[in-house]
Amino acid sequence: MLFLFYTFFLLIFILLLILSMKIQIKIENFKYQSELTKENTHIAPGYRMIIYLYVLNKIPIVRLKLTPSKFFKINQKTHIKEKMMEQMKMPNMVRLTEKYDIKKDLKEIAKYMKLETHELELKIELGTENVILTSFLIPVVSTVIAIVIAKTKYQMNQQNFKVTPIYESKNIIHLQVDGTFELKIIHILTTFWMIKQKRNAGKNEKTEKNSVYDIPEIAHDF
Repeated sequence: MLFLFYTFFLLIFILLLILSMKIQIKIENFKYQSELTKENTHIAPGYRMIIYLYVLNKIPIVRLKLTPSKFFKINQKTHIKEKMMEQMKMPNMVRLTEKYDIKKDLKEIAKYMKLETHELELKIELGTENVILTSFLIPVVSTVIAIVIAKTKYQMNQQNFKVTPIYESKNIIHLQVDGTFELKIIHILTTFWMIKQKRNAGKNEKTEKNSVYDIPEIAHDF
């Protein structure tokens, strides 16, 4: 009996530890540009991403540092880039969109995931072939970013974003991001649970509708 009590207590303790976990992602010097770089990519080298896993909201137990060279080594071993490109091909995407309502899932993720941002520095340089269109887009993009920031859960020490025009009569975009983002494990689990529940509810609703439509045909056979 005592063994069962300790086992139960240990399981509860482990569960509480898991639910108290959070993931922190620090992004430093991430730069994207629509033109190809010297390395023949759209992402400039020199960035790094540091991922921490905390328990009890403050105690770090995992630290993972990712750089372009590490991403390259991981891709060489796992071929993850090729696998992702294969999955993104049209037939696969069609089957995926037929099976799931991706747009609806993204709305649920945005609603329940509760991303926290403690620091953010965002710089966008934007240009189009039409100078007037560029001048119009700059305030629109700035307003959209401001709305997104206002609707996101923020606890910031530093917040800065800037959108500037590029008048070169061509379609071009430069993006630079530095920031610290946090996700709690309990919010991730809640998000997936809510999505699964709504998918099951949708399946049950379709089944009930099909059953209703089948009744007249069965009655006619009798």
